[in-house]
Amino acid sequence: MRMLRIVGLFVVALVFLALAAVVGIFLGSERMLAPRALPSPASAFSAAGGSVARGEHIASSYGGCRECHGPSLGGRTMIPGGPMGTVAAPNLTRGTGGVGGALSDADFERAIRSGLRPDGTGLLIMPASAFSHLSDGDVRDVIAYVRSVPPVDAAPPARVVGPLARFLIATGKMHVQPDLVDAGATHLAVSPAGVTLEHGAYLARVGGCMECHGANLGGGHFQGSPKDPPATNLTRGAIGSWTQADFVRTLRTGRDPLGHMLDPFMPWRAFGQMNDDELAAIWLYLRSVPPIKS
Repeated sequence: MRMLRIVGLFVVALVFLALAAVVGIFLGSERMLAPRALPSPASAFSAAGGSVARGEHIASSYGGCRECHGPSLGGRTMIPGGPMGTVAAPNLTRGTGGVGGALSDADFERAIRSGLRPDGTGLLIMPASAFSHLSDGDVRDVIAYVRSVPPVDAAPPARVVGPLARFLIATGKMHVQPDLVDAGATHLAVSPAGVTLEHGAYLARVGGCMECHGANLGGGHFQGSPKDPPATNLTRGAIGSWTQADFVRTLRTGRDPLGHMLDPFMPWRAFGQMNDDELAAIWLYLRSVPPIKS
């Protein structure tokens, strides 16, 4: 009987600890998902004068808007349920179920560069940590393009943060985008241009290269689920034998010089839409990064 009581107390303690952990994870994730103070007044940003054509190019290439929001910007489900929950990139158009008719220019800018909705809640998959470095001109052009697209009637599913996502958020393994953004950072008025180191560094930063390949571009597992392969080492320590033509061909075809297809997690189809000068600038920047041995 004494042994049964000990076992019973042990089981009760385990159940109590499990419940405490569940409650702690829920409360911790709720705090991180709660609304935050908006970083700027509602009238702070205007997209007046933005170029639709330039915005379409950004959205199709290093901005990657069409990768997540769909070719028509009508929205796309990114995480379709299960332990991670349900997360969708919203319909950005003025159609039924879209947010385009409700959001101001400042709302769009805040979502892009701060990862915040108008109510202050944080976005999960919007890469604001990279887009926070976008120039004012690029943001204006993207918003001008988004406002120009035909309305699409589509209502993506509501966000549901699943238990696994809550655990990852509460333990710091997954971040709400505003937590990764320097709210006090200043922004360039216009983006660099031409085949220059400055332009290449800018494109690598806003294109999210550092988010996936690491701050030193040495590769590793920084994004995606545990089943996704680690990102490639992009420094001369791994691709030192590549030529610029190899690099351009890889991004435009999805196949590296050894014949390996890039993992679908790598948005090469979008990056391959960059023009020759943009890709040449990125290559120039990659050649300047200190080599890291794989």
